[in-house]
Amino acid sequence: MKLPRLLQTSALRLTLQYTLLYVLVLCIALAALFWSSSRYVDAQLEADIEQEFSSLMQVFDSAGVQPLVEAVSGRAQVAPDEGRYYLLVTKDDRILAGNLTKWPDEASISFDGDVHNIWLDENLLPGNLYKDDAYLPAIARELPAGSRLLLVRGVEQDNVLREVSEFLLESLAAVVFIALLMGVMMGRAILRRMDAIGRTASEIMAGDLSQRVPVSGRNDEFDALAQRLNNMLERIEVVLAGMREVTDNVAHDLRSPITRIRNRMEVTLLERRDEAEYRDAMKQTIKDADTMVRTFNAILQTAQANAGAIRADLLPVDLSKLVREMGELYTPVAEEAGLTLRIESGAPITVPGHRDLLAQAVGNLLDNAVKYTPRGGTLYLELIAGDGTVELVVEDSGPGIPEKERHRVKQRFVRLDSVRQKEGNGLGLSLVDAIARQHGATLLFEDNEPGLRVIIRFQTA
Repeated sequence: MKLPRLLQTSALRLTLQYTLLYVLVLCIALAALFWSSSRYVDAQLEADIEQEFSSLMQVFDSAGVQPLVEAVSGRAQVAPDEGRYYLLVTKDDRILAGNLTKWPDEASISFDGDVHNIWLDENLLPGNLYKDDAYLPAIARELPAGSRLLLVRGVEQDNVLREVSEFLLESLAAVVFIALLMGVMMGRAILRRMDAIGRTASEIMAGDLSQRVPVSGRNDEFDALAQRLNNMLERIEVVLAGMREVTDNVAHDLRSPITRIRNRMEVTLLERRDEAEYRDAMKQTIKDADTMVRTFNAILQTAQANAGAIRADLLPVDLSKLVREMGELYTPVAEEAGLTLRIESGAPITVPGHRDLLAQAVGNLLDNAVKYTPRGGTLYLELIAGDGTVELVVEDSGPGIPEKERHRVKQRFVRLDSVRQKEGNGLGLSLVDAIARQHGATLLFEDNEPGLRVIIRFQTA
Protein backbone atom coordinates (compact mmCIF):
# COMPACT_ATOMS: atom_id res chain seq x y z
CA MET A 1 0.00 0.00 0.00
CA LYS A 2 1.41 3.37 -0.99
CA LEU A 3 2.47 5.56 1.92
CA PRO A 4 1.12 8.88 0.51
CA ARG A 5 -2.34 7.37 0.23
CA LEU A 6 -2.07 6.02 3.75
CA LEU A 7 -1.10 9.46 5.02
CA GLN A 8 -4.35 10.83 3.61
CA THR A 9 -6.49 8.65 5.87
CA SER A 10 -8.37 10.35 8.68
CA ALA A 11 -7.29 7.69 11.18
CA LEU A 12 -3.58 8.34 10.66
CA ARG A 13 -4.05 12.11 10.64
CA LEU A 14 -6.02 12.00 13.88
CA THR A 15 -3.41 9.69 15.38
CA LEU A 16 -0.64 12.14 14.48
CA GLN A 17 -2.58 15.08 15.88
CA TYR A 18 -3.40 13.37 19.16
CA THR A 19 0.12 11.95 19.44
CA LEU A 20 1.65 15.42 19.05
CA LEU A 21 -0.79 16.79 21.62
CA TYR A 22 0.03 13.91 23.99
CA VAL A 23 3.78 14.44 23.54
CA LEU A 24 3.41 18.17 24.22
CA VAL A 25 1.39 17.59 27.38
CA LEU A 26 3.71 14.84 28.59
CA CYS A 27 6.80 16.98 27.96
CA ILE A 28 5.30 19.80 29.98
CA ALA A 29 4.46 17.33 32.75
CA LEU A 30 7.96 15.84 32.69
CA ALA A 31 9.53 19.30 32.80
CA ALA A 32 7.36 20.23 35.76
CA LEU A 33 8.19 16.92 37.47
CA PHE A 34 11.92 17.37 36.89
CA TRP A 35 11.84 20.98 38.12
CA SER A 36 9.87 20.15 41.28
CA SER A 37 12.04 17.07 41.95
CA SER A 38 15.21 19.13 41.48
CA ARG A 39 13.91 21.76 43.86
CA TYR A 40 13.13 19.07 46.40
CA VAL A 41 16.54 17.45 46.04
CA ASP A 42 18.29 20.82 46.28
CA ALA A 43 16.38 21.59 49.44
CA GLN A 44 17.35 18.23 50.93
CA LEU A 45 20.99 18.76 49.99
CA GLU A 46 21.05 22.23 51.50
CA ALA A 47 19.46 20.97 54.71
CA ASP A 48 21.95 18.09 54.90
CA ILE A 49 25.02 20.21 54.29
CA GLU A 50 23.86 22.95 56.66
CA GLN A 51 23.23 20.41 59.39
CA GLU A 52 26.64 18.77 58.86
CA PHE A 53 28.41 22.13 58.81
CA SER A 54 26.54 23.24 61.92
CA SER A 55 27.67 20.14 63.80
CA LEU A 56 31.30 20.82 62.85
CA MET A 57 31.03 24.44 63.94
CA GLN A 58 29.63 23.29 67.29
CA VAL A 59 32.77 21.15 67.74
CA PHE A 60 34.93 24.17 66.95
CA ASP A 61 32.97 26.55 69.16
CA SER A 62 33.05 24.19 72.12
CA ALA A 63 36.57 22.67 71.87
CA GLY A 64 38.68 24.63 69.42
CA VAL A 65 40.69 23.88 66.28
CA GLN A 66 42.33 20.57 67.22
CA PRO A 67 39.04 18.70 67.95
CA LEU A 68 37.69 20.19 64.69
CA VAL A 69 40.71 18.76 62.85
CA GLU A 70 40.05 15.33 64.35
CA ALA A 71 36.33 15.52 63.55
CA VAL A 72 36.99 16.54 59.93
CA SER A 73 39.65 13.83 59.53
CA GLY A 74 37.35 11.15 60.89
CA ARG A 75 34.43 12.17 58.78
CA ALA A 76 36.52 12.64 55.63
CA GLN A 77 37.54 8.99 55.72
CA VAL A 78 33.96 7.75 55.30
CA ALA A 79 32.42 10.85 53.72
CA PRO A 80 33.07 10.03 50.02
CA ASP A 81 30.75 7.06 50.29
CA GLU A 82 28.06 9.45 51.50
CA GLY A 83 28.88 12.16 48.96
CA ARG A 84 30.49 14.63 51.38
CA TYR A 85 33.86 16.32 50.85
CA TYR A 86 35.77 18.30 53.53
CA LEU A 87 38.74 20.60 53.63
CA LEU A 88 40.22 22.47 56.59
CA VAL A 89 43.25 24.66 55.77
CA THR A 90 45.40 27.23 57.53
CA LYS A 91 45.78 30.82 56.52
CA ASP A 92 48.61 29.92 54.15
CA ASP A 93 46.55 27.06 52.52
CA ARG A 94 48.27 24.25 54.41
CA ILE A 95 45.84 21.32 54.66
CA LEU A 96 44.94 20.37 58.23
CA ALA A 97 42.28 17.75 57.42
CA GLY A 98 39.87 16.69 54.69
CA ASN A 99 39.60 14.69 51.51
CA LEU A 100 39.85 17.50 48.93
CA THR A 101 43.29 17.87 47.37
CA LYS A 102 43.49 21.66 47.72
CA TRP A 103 41.46 24.78 48.34
CA PRO A 104 39.38 25.82 45.30
CA ASP A 105 39.59 29.15 43.52
CA GLU A 106 38.95 31.86 46.08
CA ALA A 107 36.76 33.84 43.67
CA SER A 108 34.09 31.14 43.59
CA ILE A 109 33.67 30.82 47.37
CA SER A 110 31.60 32.99 49.70
CA PHE A 111 32.25 32.89 53.46
CA ASP A 112 28.78 34.03 54.55
CA GLY A 113 27.82 30.64 56.02
CA ASP A 114 25.12 30.01 53.35
CA VAL A 115 25.02 27.24 50.75
CA HIS A 116 26.28 28.21 47.28
CA ASN A 117 27.13 26.19 44.19
CA ILE A 118 30.80 26.36 43.25
CA TRP A 119 32.93 25.00 40.42
CA LEU A 120 35.43 22.33 41.42
CA ASP A 121 38.17 21.10 39.11
CA GLU A 122 38.06 17.36 38.58
CA ASN A 123 41.52 16.98 40.15
CA LEU A 124 40.31 18.46 43.46
CA LEU A 125 37.99 15.51 44.14
CA PRO A 126 39.38 12.19 45.34
CA GLY A 127 39.22 9.15 43.09
CA ASN A 128 38.28 11.06 39.93
CA LEU A 129 34.59 10.68 40.71
CA TYR A 130 33.68 13.23 38.07
CA LYS A 131 35.04 13.11 34.54
CA ASP A 132 34.83 16.86 34.20
CA ASP A 133 34.57 19.94 36.36
CA ALA A 134 31.72 19.65 38.85
CA TYR A 135 29.26 22.33 39.95
CA LEU A 136 28.37 21.34 43.51
CA PRO A 137 26.67 22.90 46.52
CA ALA A 138 29.13 24.00 49.18
CA ILE A 139 29.33 26.00 52.41
CA ALA A 140 32.47 27.73 53.76
CA ARG A 141 33.49 29.77 56.75
CA GLU A 142 36.60 31.63 57.74
CA LEU A 143 37.70 30.75 61.31
CA PRO A 144 39.75 32.80 63.74
CA ALA A 145 43.49 32.95 63.04
CA GLY A 146 42.75 32.80 59.29
CA SER A 147 41.98 29.06 59.01
CA ARG A 148 39.10 28.07 56.68
CA LEU A 149 36.60 25.23 56.60
CA LEU A 150 34.90 24.02 53.38
CA LEU A 151 32.15 21.40 53.10
CA VAL A 152 31.03 20.20 49.65
CA ARG A 153 28.06 17.95 48.99
CA GLY A 154 28.02 15.48 46.10
CA VAL A 155 24.84 15.32 44.03
CA GLU A 156 24.46 11.68 43.12
CA GLN A 157 20.71 12.25 43.45
CA ASP A 158 20.89 14.25 40.23
CA ASN A 159 22.03 11.10 38.50
CA VAL A 160 18.91 9.36 39.77
CA LEU A 161 16.77 12.18 38.43
CA ARG A 162 18.59 11.97 35.14
CA GLU A 163 18.06 8.24 34.94
CA VAL A 164 14.36 8.63 35.75
CA SER A 165 14.03 11.36 33.12
CA GLU A 166 15.78 9.21 30.54
CA PHE A 167 13.47 6.32 31.38
CA LEU A 168 10.42 8.55 31.00
CA LEU A 169 11.68 9.90 27.67
CA GLU A 170 12.32 6.38 26.42
CA SER A 171 8.82 5.42 27.53
CA LEU A 172 7.46 8.46 25.71
CA ALA A 173 9.28 7.41 22.53
CA ALA A 174 7.85 3.90 22.86
CA VAL A 175 4.33 5.29 23.34
CA VAL A 176 4.73 7.53 20.27
CA PHE A 177 5.97 4.58 18.21
CA ILE A 178 3.08 2.37 19.33
CA ALA A 179 0.57 5.17 18.65
CA LEU A 180 1.95 5.71 15.15
CA LEU A 181 1.93 1.95 14.52
CA MET A 182 -1.70 1.77 15.63
CA GLY A 183 -2.50 4.76 13.39
CA VAL A 184 -0.94 3.00 10.40
CA MET A 185 -2.87 -0.19 11.16
CA MET A 186 -6.13 1.72 11.59
CA GLY A 187 -5.47 3.64 8.37
CA ARG A 188 -4.88 0.41 6.46
CA ALA A 189 -8.06 -1.11 7.91
CA ILE A 190 -10.10 1.97 6.96
CA LEU A 191 -8.62 1.95 3.46
CA ARG A 192 -9.62 -1.71 3.03
CA ARG A 193 -13.19 -0.91 4.05
CA MET A 194 -13.32 2.18 1.84
CA ASP A 195 -11.83 0.27 -1.08
CA ALA A 196 -14.63 -2.28 -0.77
CA ILE A 197 -17.19 0.54 -0.90
CA GLY A 198 -15.35 2.09 -3.84
CA ARG A 199 -15.33 -1.18 -5.79
CA THR A 200 -19.05 -1.58 -5.22
CA ALA A 201 -19.66 2.00 -6.36
CA SER A 202 -17.59 1.41 -9.51
CA GLU A 203 -19.55 -1.72 -10.37
CA ILE A 204 -22.83 0.11 -9.80
CA MET A 205 -21.69 3.02 -11.99
CA ALA A 206 -20.82 0.42 -14.64
CA GLY A 207 -24.48 -0.60 -14.65
CA ASP A 208 -24.70 -3.51 -12.20
CA LEU A 209 -27.36 -2.22 -9.79
CA SER A 210 -27.52 -5.56 -7.98
CA GLN A 211 -24.18 -4.95 -6.23
CA ARG A 212 -24.22 -4.14 -2.49
CA VAL A 213 -21.61 -2.82 -0.08
CA PRO A 214 -20.06 -5.69 1.96
CA VAL A 215 -21.08 -5.81 5.63
CA SER A 216 -18.40 -7.26 7.93
CA GLY A 217 -20.73 -8.23 10.76
CA ARG A 218 -18.80 -6.21 13.36
CA ASN A 219 -21.79 -3.88 13.83
CA ASP A 220 -19.49 -0.85 13.82
CA GLU A 221 -20.04 2.53 12.18
CA PHE A 222 -18.80 1.23 8.82
CA ASP A 223 -21.37 -1.56 8.92
CA ALA A 224 -24.05 0.99 9.80
CA LEU A 225 -22.95 3.14 6.84
CA ALA A 226 -22.84 0.10 4.56
CA GLN A 227 -26.34 -0.92 5.63
CA ARG A 228 -27.68 2.57 4.94
CA LEU A 229 -25.98 2.62 1.56
CA ASN A 230 -27.43 -0.79 0.75
CA ASN A 231 -30.89 0.40 1.75
CA MET A 232 -30.40 3.42 -0.49
CA LEU A 233 -29.24 1.21 -3.36
CA GLU A 234 -32.23 -1.07 -2.93
CA ARG A 235 -34.50 1.96 -3.00
CA ILE A 236 -32.75 3.30 -6.11
CA GLU A 237 -33.04 -0.09 -7.78
CA VAL A 238 -36.75 -0.21 -6.99
CA VAL A 239 -37.22 3.36 -8.27
CA LEU A 240 -35.35 2.65 -11.49
CA ALA A 241 -37.31 -0.55 -11.98
CA GLY A 242 -40.47 1.45 -11.38
CA MET A 243 -39.33 4.07 -13.89
CA ARG A 244 -38.76 1.38 -16.50
CA GLU A 245 -42.16 -0.09 -15.72
CA VAL A 246 -43.77 3.35 -15.87
CA THR A 247 -42.10 4.04 -19.20
CA ASP A 248 -43.35 0.75 -20.60
CA ASN A 249 -46.83 1.28 -19.19
CA VAL A 250 -47.03 4.89 -20.36
CA ALA A 251 -46.04 3.79 -23.85
CA HIS A 252 -48.65 1.03 -23.70
CA ASP A 253 -51.51 3.10 -22.24
CA LEU A 254 -50.91 6.16 -24.41
CA ARG A 255 -50.43 4.23 -27.61
CA SER A 256 -54.16 3.57 -27.92
CA PRO A 257 -55.44 7.18 -27.56
CA ILE A 258 -52.62 8.55 -29.73
CA THR A 259 -53.34 5.91 -32.40
CA ARG A 260 -57.06 6.65 -32.23
CA ILE A 261 -56.43 10.39 -32.61
CA ARG A 262 -54.19 9.85 -35.64
CA ASN A 263 -56.50 7.38 -37.33
CA ARG A 264 -59.53 9.52 -36.67
CA MET A 265 -57.89 12.62 -38.09
CA GLU A 266 -56.63 10.67 -41.11
CA VAL A 267 -60.07 9.21 -41.83
CA THR A 268 -61.73 12.58 -41.33
CA LEU A 269 -59.41 14.19 -43.88
CA LEU A 270 -59.89 11.51 -46.57
CA GLU A 271 -63.02 13.21 -47.91
CA ARG A 272 -65.09 16.30 -47.40
CA ARG A 273 -67.57 15.96 -44.54
CA ASP A 274 -70.35 18.07 -43.07
CA GLU A 275 -69.94 20.21 -39.96
CA ALA A 276 -71.55 17.67 -37.62
CA GLU A 277 -69.04 14.95 -38.56
CA TYR A 278 -66.12 17.36 -38.06
CA ARG A 279 -67.46 18.38 -34.66
CA ASP A 280 -67.95 14.75 -33.63
CA ALA A 281 -64.34 13.93 -34.64
CA MET A 282 -63.06 16.91 -32.66
CA LYS A 283 -65.08 15.89 -29.59
CA GLN A 284 -63.64 12.37 -29.72
CA THR A 285 -60.14 13.82 -30.15
CA ILE A 286 -60.61 16.12 -27.15
CA LYS A 287 -61.84 13.16 -25.09
CA ASP A 288 -58.73 11.15 -25.96
CA ALA A 289 -56.54 14.18 -25.24
CA ASP A 290 -58.22 14.61 -21.83
CA THR A 291 -57.44 10.97 -21.09
CA MET A 292 -53.77 11.55 -21.84
CA VAL A 293 -53.72 14.76 -19.74
CA ARG A 294 -55.28 12.94 -16.79
CA THR A 295 -52.72 10.18 -17.14
CA PHE A 296 -49.80 12.60 -17.16
CA ASN A 297 -51.24 14.58 -14.23
CA ALA A 298 -51.67 11.38 -12.24
CA ILE A 299 -48.07 10.38 -13.04
CA LEU A 300 -46.79 13.80 -11.95
CA GLN A 301 -48.81 13.80 -8.71
CA THR A 302 -47.66 10.28 -7.85
CA ALA A 303 -44.03 11.19 -8.52
CA GLN A 304 -44.31 14.31 -6.34
CA ALA A 305 -45.87 12.34 -3.51
CA ASN A 306 -43.23 9.60 -3.77
CA ALA A 307 -40.48 12.22 -3.79
CA GLY A 308 -41.73 13.73 -0.52
CA ALA A 309 -42.48 17.14 -2.05
CA ILE A 310 -45.32 17.68 0.44
CA ARG A 311 -43.14 17.45 3.57
CA ALA A 312 -42.73 21.21 3.90
CA ASP A 313 -46.49 21.82 3.65
CA LEU A 314 -47.69 19.61 6.52
CA LEU A 315 -50.31 21.44 8.59
CA PRO A 316 -53.00 20.25 11.04
CA VAL A 317 -55.87 18.67 9.09
CA ASP A 318 -59.27 17.90 10.64
CA LEU A 319 -60.06 14.46 9.22
CA SER A 320 -63.64 14.56 10.50
CA LYS A 321 -64.32 17.75 8.60
CA LEU A 322 -62.55 16.37 5.52
CA VAL A 323 -64.72 13.22 5.57
CA ARG A 324 -67.91 15.29 5.84
CA GLU A 325 -66.92 17.60 3.00
CA MET A 326 -65.87 14.75 0.68
CA GLY A 327 -69.06 12.88 1.54
CA GLU A 328 -71.20 15.90 0.68
CA LEU A 329 -69.24 16.33 -2.57
CA TYR A 330 -69.67 12.70 -3.70
CA THR A 331 -73.23 12.11 -2.51
CA PRO A 332 -74.73 13.56 -5.74
CA VAL A 333 -72.18 11.55 -7.80
CA ALA A 334 -73.20 8.34 -6.05
CA GLU A 335 -76.91 9.09 -6.45
CA GLU A 336 -76.43 9.76 -10.15
CA ALA A 337 -74.84 6.30 -10.45
CA GLY A 338 -77.75 4.73 -8.57
CA LEU A 339 -75.79 4.20 -5.37
CA THR A 340 -76.20 5.15 -1.71
CA LEU A 341 -73.33 6.84 0.14
CA ARG A 342 -73.36 6.70 3.93
CA ILE A 343 -71.02 8.94 5.96
CA GLU A 344 -69.73 8.46 9.52
CA SER A 345 -67.29 11.28 10.39
CA GLY A 346 -67.11 10.71 14.14
CA ALA A 347 -65.53 13.12 16.63
CA PRO A 348 -63.01 15.77 15.44
CA ILE A 349 -59.59 14.19 14.86
CA THR A 350 -56.56 16.18 13.68
CA VAL A 351 -53.44 14.84 11.97
CA PRO A 352 -50.49 16.69 10.38
CA GLY A 353 -50.80 16.61 6.62
CA HIS A 354 -51.53 18.26 3.31
CA ARG A 355 -55.28 18.76 3.09
CA ASP A 356 -55.54 18.92 -0.70
CA LEU A 357 -53.57 15.67 -1.19
CA LEU A 358 -55.56 13.88 1.49
CA ALA A 359 -58.76 15.07 -0.19
CA GLN A 360 -57.44 13.77 -3.52
CA ALA A 361 -56.66 10.39 -1.94
CA VAL A 362 -60.21 10.13 -0.53
CA GLY A 363 -61.62 11.30 -3.87
CA ASN A 364 -59.68 8.61 -5.75
CA LEU A 365 -61.04 5.93 -3.41
CA LEU A 366 -64.61 7.21 -3.81
CA ASP A 367 -64.17 7.43 -7.60
CA ASN A 368 -63.14 3.76 -7.68
CA ALA A 369 -65.98 2.77 -5.37
CA VAL A 370 -68.55 4.55 -7.55
CA LYS A 371 -66.98 3.18 -10.76
CA TYR A 372 -66.90 -0.48 -9.74
CA THR A 373 -70.07 -0.81 -7.60
CA PRO A 374 -73.19 -2.00 -9.47
CA ARG A 375 -76.31 0.15 -9.38
CA GLY A 376 -78.30 -0.25 -6.21
CA GLY A 377 -75.21 -0.80 -4.10
CA THR A 378 -74.16 1.03 -0.94
CA LEU A 379 -70.94 2.91 -0.24
CA TYR A 380 -69.54 3.84 3.19
CA LEU A 381 -67.15 6.64 4.07
CA GLU A 382 -66.11 6.35 7.73
CA LEU A 383 -63.60 7.70 10.22
CA ILE A 384 -62.83 5.22 13.02
CA ALA A 385 -60.67 6.18 16.01
CA GLY A 386 -58.67 3.42 17.68
CA ASP A 387 -55.93 3.03 20.29
CA GLY A 388 -53.19 5.29 18.92
CA THR A 389 -54.58 5.10 15.39
CA VAL A 390 -57.34 6.57 13.27
CA GLU A 391 -58.67 4.83 10.17
CA LEU A 392 -60.22 6.53 7.15
CA VAL A 393 -62.33 3.79 5.54
CA VAL A 394 -64.08 3.52 2.15
CA GLU A 395 -66.30 0.46 1.61
CA ASP A 396 -68.15 -0.65 -1.51
CA SER A 397 -70.16 -3.66 -2.65
CA GLY A 398 -68.42 -4.14 -5.99
CA PRO A 399 -66.30 -7.05 -7.27
CA GLY A 400 -63.47 -6.39 -4.82
CA ILE A 401 -59.81 -7.29 -5.30
CA PRO A 402 -58.52 -10.85 -4.86
CA GLU A 403 -56.12 -11.12 -1.92
CA LYS A 404 -53.22 -12.29 -4.10
CA GLU A 405 -53.58 -9.19 -6.30
CA ARG A 406 -53.78 -6.57 -3.54
CA HIS A 407 -50.04 -5.88 -3.41
CA ARG A 408 -49.99 -5.27 -7.18
CA VAL A 409 -52.72 -2.65 -7.34
CA LYS A 410 -50.49 -0.19 -5.43
CA GLN A 411 -48.13 -0.17 -8.40
CA ARG A 412 -48.50 2.34 -11.19
CA PHE A 413 -50.46 1.41 -14.32
CA VAL A 414 -51.58 -1.91 -12.86
CA ARG A 415 -55.13 -2.78 -13.88
CA LEU A 416 -56.73 -6.13 -13.12
CA ASP A 417 -58.14 -8.15 -15.98
CA SER A 418 -61.61 -8.09 -14.41
CA VAL A 419 -61.91 -4.29 -14.74
CA ARG A 420 -60.04 -3.57 -17.96
CA GLN A 421 -63.30 -2.77 -19.70
CA LYS A 422 -63.71 0.18 -17.36
CA GLU A 423 -62.14 3.54 -18.21
CA GLY A 424 -58.98 4.32 -16.24
CA ASN A 425 -55.19 4.37 -16.25
CA GLY A 426 -54.24 2.28 -13.20
CA LEU A 427 -52.73 5.22 -11.32
CA GLY A 428 -55.43 5.97 -8.73
CA LEU A 429 -54.43 3.52 -6.00
CA SER A 430 -50.68 4.07 -6.55
CA LEU A 431 -51.25 7.79 -5.90
CA VAL A 432 -53.31 7.01 -2.79
CA ASP A 433 -50.52 4.74 -1.53
CA ALA A 434 -47.87 7.43 -2.16
CA ILE A 435 -49.92 10.08 -0.34
CA ALA A 436 -50.52 7.73 2.59
CA ARG A 437 -46.83 6.91 2.93
CA GLN A 438 -45.84 10.56 2.87
CA HIS A 439 -48.27 11.16 5.76
CA GLY A 440 -46.82 8.26 7.76
CA ALA A 441 -49.99 6.25 7.10
CA THR A 442 -50.57 2.78 5.68
CA LEU A 443 -52.89 1.77 2.83
CA LEU A 444 -54.65 -1.53 3.54
CA PHE A 445 -57.19 -3.67 1.68
CA GLU A 446 -59.76 -5.98 3.28
CA ASP A 447 -62.63 -8.09 2.01
CA ASN A 448 -66.01 -6.38 2.52
CA GLU A 449 -68.06 -9.50 1.62
CA PRO A 450 -69.03 -8.46 -0.98
CA GLY A 451 -66.86 -5.68 -2.24
CA LEU A 452 -63.67 -4.02 -1.05
CA ARG A 453 -62.81 -2.26 2.19
CA VAL A 454 -59.96 0.23 1.75
CA ILE A 455 -58.28 1.66 4.88
CA ILE A 456 -55.87 4.56 5.29
CA ARG A 457 -54.49 4.04 8.81
CA PHE A 458 -52.85 7.04 10.51
CA GLN A 459 -50.73 6.87 13.66
CA THR A 460 -51.87 9.41 16.29
CA ALA A 461 -49.73 8.33 19.26
